[in-house]
Amino acid sequence: MNKILYVLACLLASNVWAYDDCKFEKRIDTTLDLATASQLNIDARAGELKVTGDAHSSVAVIEATICTSQEEWADESWLKLESGETAIISVQDPRDSDSSWQDNENFSVDLAISFPAGLALSIRDSSGSLSVQGSGDLTIQDSSGDIDVRDIQGLVNIEDSSGDIDLRQVEGDLVIEGDSSGNISGTDIRGSVLVKQDSSGNIRFQDVRDDFVVERDSSGNIVADTIGGDFRVLKDGSGSIKATDVAGEIDIPEKG
Repeated sequence: MNKILYVLACLLASNVWAYDDCKFEKRIDTTLDLATASQLNIDARAGELKVTGDAHSSVAVIEATICTSQEEWADESWLKLESGETAIISVQDPRDSDSSWQDNENFSVDLAISFPAGLALSIRDSSGSLSVQGSGDLTIQDSSGDIDVRDIQGLVNIEDSSGDIDLRQVEGDLVIEGDSSGNISGTDIRGSVLVKQDSSGNIRFQDVRDDFVVERDSSGNIVADTIGGDFRVLKDGSGSIKATDVAGEIDIPEKG
């Protein structure tokens, strides 16, 4: 049976006066039991998100810093925490129920979360930098901001609108569903790499155990270095393609 907790910023945080766009800042420190969880879903909003696996823990330790231009938004901000087989950490944005907010007003939540290492993660993020280390299977849906992924003990699936993507030490297959802008790079991928669609930015992968395939690339350079399987680019717009030390077949479009 799932257990749902609602953690209010106004109950667990104290006022910190700031400046610039962050006129009001509040902090939430809390935990979520993950002893029975096989997956953790994280629904973040604008702000930095840092998620780190802890091999000696069975709980999520959550530190949230809320930054707003309206004091009532800080008071009304909260986290939805749900335990169970699929656990949930979700930032609840008070602007969702407030139609009076303006585009020049600010609301962001920086999240630092530690969790049991090897647990599967599904992350939905709005904007801001995102880093993940030490998970099992990993799924990311991100709108904007750089993505940094390290030491993943499973499959990785990423869909991103803008920002650089950097991956290192991935134990399983990697799929980039789509990336509108920003560079994509990876090292020590112990499975295959599939980039389905990339609009702009360079793509570079090194030390890939199996195949490296780019289905569609609009612009930017592509570099494949030390590939254990085949290297294929199915459709390419502009930019150079370079392949070094490929064990399997190389299949790339001819440049006119």
